Amino acid sequence: MPIAAPAQRVRGRACALAMLGVVLLILAFALPPFAQPQGYHDFADQRAWLGIPNYGNIASNVMFLVVGLVGLAAMRTPSVRAMESTPRHAYAWMFLGLVFTAFGSGYYHWAPSDARLVWDRLPMTVVFMPLLAAIYAERLRWRSDLPLLVLTLLGVGSVVYWKLSDNLMPYLIAQGGAILLILLALALLPTSWTERRMLLPALACYAVAFVCEKFDLAIFRLTAGVISGHTIKHLAAAATFYFILRMLQRQQRKTDLNP
Repeated sequence: MPIAAPAQRVRGRACALAMLGVVLLILAFALPPFAQPQGYHDFADQRAWLGIPNYGNIASNVMFLVVGLVGLAAMRTPSVRAMESTPRHAYAWMFLGLVFTAFGSGYYHWAPSDARLVWDRLPMTVVFMPLLAAIYAERLRWRSDLPLLVLTLLGVGSVVYWKLSDNLMPYLIAQGGAILLILLALALLPTSWTERRMLLPALACYAVAFVCEKFDLAIFRLTAGVISGHTIKHLAAAATFYFILRMLQRQQRKTDLNP
């Protein structure tokens, strides 16, 4: 898509995406309630090692911690500091959310239950909602952190709502809707930054993570018990944000490039 897309066309697309966001918000509460399946906690690899239960699913969270900490450090690099403050803050929140996800997921996998799953999902919303805000902030040139705050609170609120009502639907819509809106933004809204092709392997890693989560036991059996699908999910999900990190480290403003 041309860098200098007509402003009117961009505004029209932004309005359409905003309306889609409203529709998703309505659907989150209009659709029938969906309770957390208890079979979700029955992971394929439950082996302990070094006194740590469910070792594979706990140890693999270290990659979230590594990418999150390196990402936070990268916020000081010239390529990132050249960005406007709102997308820069959103990416910083995303990396901070990854750090908390490492601990929240580890806490959950130590003894999987609904009560502990709350502390896994809360930081995850502080990953995908700020990423959604970052994608739109850089394309629509938001000058306020208010949308970032609102989106993050909506994500956190979906987890709190599930905890209080046992209805998981708002959380599922928040997560799935964020991915849908990100994909549409990448397709429809121009950006003034290079290296956005790095989002393609990032999305591919996310797809791998999604599939591996669904085939946790099958992968565990296929690998003769070497590794489970859920453990691979953690590694692939961390790789998603590694590619985003590399994108930010290597990016340049397109208008700053030599003709």
